[in-house]
Amino acid sequence: RLTMRTTARWLRSGLFQRSFGTSTKDKLFVHGMEFHGYHGDLAAEQELGQKFLVDVDVWSSLQPAAKSDLLKDTIDYVKIWEMTKDSVENKTFEMIEALGGDISDRILAFDLRIERVRVCVKKPQVCIPGTLSYVGIEMMREQEEKKVNTGDK
Repeated sequence: RLTMRTTARWLRSGLFQRSFGTSTKDKLFVHGMEFHGYHGDLAAEQELGQKFLVDVDVWSSLQPAAKSDLLKDTIDYVKIWEMTKDSVENKTFEMIEALGGDISDRILAFDLRIERVRVCVKKPQVCIPGTLSYVGIEMMREQEEKKVNTGDK
């Protein structure tokens, strides 16, 4: 039977956080990034390029920066923007899934304090004979368990 007391114990135990893959509720996000890239299966997409829209969310404790008011105690969103820009503008992928994976991997490797990342890539100019706003992908990735548990940075 689920009571207030057992629910509170479950939340304090950390099982709730482990069940959902992250131990923090804090999230930093960089949304609405627009870049010109050369991704797609068609030759014209890789020659002419097109606009890509990217949103990135990262889960990490923001408490240290909230207390210290220092950039070194948080995740630098300028670096997230720079890595995303580099992946979109300076690399070429046939699939936006590969582009999203590259962005995710780079962000997770950049700072091991990041527990989870969500990357959403939207491609507004697609070769589909119909009207639509965009196609896209959204992926969630987490740090490897051993890195998160050891506190390596």
